[in-house]
Amino acid sequence: MKFGKEFTSQMVPEWEEAYMQYNHLKTILKEILIFRRLRQNQTSPPYKSPQRVILSERHSLYRAFSGLTNRVGNYNEENSSDTEEVILVSEIQHQEQCMHYQTMFFRSWEEGAENEIVFFKRLDDEFNKAICFYKRQVDEVVMEAEELNKQMDALFALKVRINFHTSSTPPNSGLSPLDEIQETPERNQTKMVSLDILNHIKINVTPESGLSPPWRTIFDGTKSDLSFSKRELRTAQAKLKQAFVEFHRKLRLLKSYCFLNQLAISKIMKKYDKVTSRNASKAYLEMVKNSYLSQSDEVVKLMERVESAFITHFANANRSLGMKDLRPRAKKDKHGVTFFVGCFFGCLISLVVAVILTIRARDLLKSAAVPSNLEMEMDERTLSFTTLTELVPLGLFSVLLLIMICPLNIMYRASRFFLIVNLWHCVCAPLYKVTFPDFFLGDQLTSQVQLLRTVKFYICYYGWGDFKRRSNTCNQSSLYEFLNIFIPIIPYWFRLLQCMRQAFEQKDYGPAMNGLKYLSTIVAVVTRTLYVQRRGTIMRIIAASSSGVATIFNTYWDVVKDWGLLCKDSKNPWLRDKLMLPSKSVYFVVMVMNVILRLAWMQTVLDFHETPWLHQSAMIFVVASLEIVRRGLWNFFRVENEHLNNVGKFRAVKSIPLPFSYEDEQGTMIH
Repeated sequence: MKFGKEFTSQMVPEWEEAYMQYNHLKTILKEILIFRRLRQNQTSPPYKSPQRVILSERHSLYRAFSGLTNRVGNYNEENSSDTEEVILVSEIQHQEQCMHYQTMFFRSWEEGAENEIVFFKRLDDEFNKAICFYKRQVDEVVMEAEELNKQMDALFALKVRINFHTSSTPPNSGLSPLDEIQETPERNQTKMVSLDILNHIKINVTPESGLSPPWRTIFDGTKSDLSFSKRELRTAQAKLKQAFVEFHRKLRLLKSYCFLNQLAISKIMKKYDKVTSRNASKAYLEMVKNSYLSQSDEVVKLMERVESAFITHFANANRSLGMKDLRPRAKKDKHGVTFFVGCFFGCLISLVVAVILTIRARDLLKSAAVPSNLEMEMDERTLSFTTLTELVPLGLFSVLLLIMICPLNIMYRASRFFLIVNLWHCVCAPLYKVTFPDFFLGDQLTSQVQLLRTVKFYICYYGWGDFKRRSNTCNQSSLYEFLNIFIPIIPYWFRLLQCMRQAFEQKDYGPAMNGLKYLSTIVAVVTRTLYVQRRGTIMRIIAASSSGVATIFNTYWDVVKDWGLLCKDSKNPWLRDKLMLPSKSVYFVVMVMNVILRLAWMQTVLDFHETPWLHQSAMIFVVASLEIVRRGLWNFFRVENEHLNNVGKFRAVKSIPLPFSYEDEQGTMIH
């Protein structure tokens, strides 16, 4: 594999913009190579104008005096007669407190030197960009290490307090040692833990929750007293362990970033020397060797101390076990899921084809019995199985529910419990801090309105209906009509509360506007349902108007906010600057499809559900299926936009909420 492809494959995706643009530099070298090959075909020697001679003399005079610049060059006084200086690299102090470098090319008077000047200008820009990014990241990890030190101090103090809670002898101020992550090798001594730290901290039992005052004291899990428990100690220790793992991962990524960029510079300079037959790489690589990118050793030292602390305090001094947690091996690819998805999808297609053929052959298009027990409804030999067959849907639903809450470690328990936790966060909105999985699941629920209505019908049908005779009086109940209005708005209400929580915490109008979108949808759903129940011209106008407003609002938010498209100033007109799909036309097609599928809402108020060629139940099934397709498309481009936003903010690791909060000088808790 060529280095360019290997370099790209080894990049951290979220830091892609911070790496050197190796391929672009190669493109400039190709232009230099093409020009030199064309010049080699010329028989006459290149003409050297008097102006170029004067420039050459000026550069010679400049090279003779070097006392005013801190430079690195390939000029060697002992071998000045053997080598000729090509570049001069000077250090420039930048506003970002990171050293910048500027290269002067001494062959600018030569024919075709413009491309070489452009090459070194771009090389300097890329190298300076890499240095500044690396320094910012190193400063961040140093601050994070200091915070982890404080958290570990609090953890050890908490251990001492709990261990001596039942003891009659009061604990001393130094019973449990902690090797500081930031401790230098010369001061690699144990540090005595002081219990006074417990007077200035609060433990966050549920860090993902917690409203700002005054609601925090009611709903938050932050304790205001010192009655800590062993359960809280275990929770804090687990959070800190996870924080150490993510911190170590970030350090590994930084180490890889530093190595790859230095390797890219070495490769590109060697290519430059090969193309131009010059000897400029020695001077430039010497500068790289003396730069912050090469000389900084904070990351390596931090990795060693993090590994030592993690092994000691989280792996019972077992190095193999500790390193296994810090550096988990990549899981082997398993194709079982792919196989079963393909198998079940094939079975689904066969089933759909069979149902369609049966409906067509028996002219059952107008029968409401098609969606359930088709064969048993029409076959005389199975009429006696009515009660049993009616229990099949209830049985399937019960089995699915039991699998979901099964505590045994089977059938992807971690994924099932993750879904349950995020579903609970949606139900309890706005009591929990809103994370991406929470509001992403909330958006999925907004596309499951028909499912919620079906569950409501199941409860009525099997609870109060006569399912043995396939009859019920659900539609005649005023409570059922109210639930028919109330149930569909529940998912939108969850998202509205989540948006309120985000707007309250972020002090931003963006989530508030998103909340208005869901409020408009709630109004549209209610008016459409009332129109179906009561009809009338006025109700129809209100339902159509509210649905139209909600459709426009939702479509705009899908395309512009959730997908990040329709940016007129983008380098990809009316899309966005970064696209993951190679074909731009796909984005325009999907935007049009989203608008069309959004209009499926209007079928209720336009009476499309009462077509002479399709039964109402079949139309509901079609509309629900179209919404599944639309939501699937939305999911792909929403996740794509979220990933690109993380890339733009250089977020390569997860942010782990720490278990302890500290008081500042004013007594305010810092989370």
